Parts: sequence; structure tokens; C-alpha cells
Amino acid sequence: MTDLTVTTNTNLAEGVTTNYIPAKNMNPFFDVTRCPLSTTFNGQPKDVARDALFSPNGDLLGVVSPKYNLVENKDVKAVFDEFFSSLNVYSVTDKVSGNGGKWLREYVLNEDKYTVHISDKKEEIAMKVTIGNGYDGKTSVFMNFSAWRQVCSNGMMGWKKMIGRKFNHFTNDILDHLKNEIDKGFNGMSNNFETWEKWSKEKFTKNQFEGFVNSREYLSDKQKNVTNGLYIPVMNKFNEEETKWGAYNVLTAIATHHTQSRNKNVANDFSNGFRVMNRVTRDFYEYV
Repeated sequence: MTDLTVTTNTNLAEGVTTNYIPAKNMNPFFDVTRCPLSTTFNGQPKDVARDALFSPNGDLLGVVSPKYNLVENKDVKAVFDEFFSSLNVYSVTDKVSGNGGKWLREYVLNEDKYTVHISDKKEEIAMKVTIGNGYDGKTSVFMNFSAWRQVCSNGMMGWKKMIGRKFNHFTNDILDHLKNEIDKGFNGMSNNFETWEKWSKEKFTKNQFEGFVNSREYLSDKQKNVTNGLYIPVMNKFNEEETKWGAYNVLTAIATHHTQSRNKNVANDFSNGFRVMNRVTRDFYEYV
């Protein structure tokens, strides 16, 4: 994890590690203030059919219609914590954007049913469920499924299409459907597991890695040099083998551990560098 991670108590289940990556020391479960907007026209006050949403720091989070159904992070947390309290959870991590307008909560499951082993080294790959919410009036509550590599707490993003769903109408009755959604999410990732197992036996050298990186036209020369320069250090750190699986793990490790937001108090998930490296890892699936 990043150096910004601090351990806190959790009300999910005893023994579960909860990490909070702060933005401006902001707890992601703050109360949102909603204010009707108004203006003046020809010297006369005039109501505007919009509401403004503010953080406790006074940051403008979004402008929404009066009929907009505000769902706060703490309400989403309560529902998902209730569901995951019935499962073995390895860790929980909260991340918020710079002004608190977007929030992510990552549950890493510690369940045999949702765990696979890749390569001859039997590397343990657990299931990570990410939920999110936003206050910009456009971001619905959502849930995405990805994999989490035990060896380095490495988020294995990067497939061509993220598996997940949106909840346009978020209510407590979604609890009845979450078990089915989790199962569908894990089954939907099965093609990735088969691909990774195949990659673990496919030779892929440093020169091939650099050839792939250098062929990404959207990367600047500096980004290419930095990415290529991290190949050997990351390979050595995690004892990777020169296979396509090893090269893929280098890319995801760079995205997870070597990108950061301009605001150093904000998780790298919200940074441009993370988004770029996420695109690179997706491209890797198409590279021959």
C-alpha cells in the first residue's frame, strides 16, 4: 500500500484490517450540506432550479436538481458492511478524492471460494470488491470486481472491460441481491485466471517489455523511460520470472505503487498517472 495508509478501527468484523487513505485529513463519511441556489437578475432575487452540495470544508462537490436523491457515503458503507460481515474479509481500505467528492471502499475477501492460485509458484489471487459513490450528480453507487495479488497487495486491474454494476436506485433491499452479484463477478473474471495461468508459462523478456511500452504512442518519452526503468527493480523486488505473467505484474505494480496524485494527501487511484498505467495494463492483453 502507499505510505499514506493508516490503520484504524473497524466496525465490520473483529480482526479485519481497515485502512483509511485521507484527503486533506477528511473522513469520507462526512455529512453533506445541501443548499438551494439563487441569483439576481436586473437587481431582483431569482431562484435557480438547482442545489449545491458542499463538504464540511466548504468545497463545492456538485450541483444537482432539487429532485436528486442524495445518497451519502455513510449510507452505502452501512449496507455493504452489513453484507460483508457474513464473509471472511482480509482488509478494508477507504480512499477519497481531493475535495471528498468521490469515494472508494475496497473489500479484499479471504474466502477459499473466491480465491485462485496462479503459476507453478501457486501465487494466491484473492477477490477484491470495490464500491464507490460520488457527489457530482453523475456518479451512481457502483460495485466493481477485480483481483488482488497476495504477494504485494497488488491490485490486478487492467482487463479490457471492468466487471461490475451500477445501482441507479440505491436502497437497503439490494442486500438480497449482493450474494448473486458477487458470484457473477467472480465467475466473470474466470477468463482472466485462465489467461494469467497461460502467461505464467510464456517467455517474455525485458526487450519485449520495452518494445511493448515504447509502442504506446500516448505515453510521453519520460513516461516510457520511467516505466522501462522500473522493470528490473520491480522484477527483483517481487522475485518475478521473465514471463508474460511477470511482465504484467510489473505493470500493475507500477500502477499500484509508483503513481501518485499531485496532492500527496490523495490516493493514487485518483491520479492521472494511475489512469494512464491502467490503460497500459489493458493494452497488454492485446499485445502480441
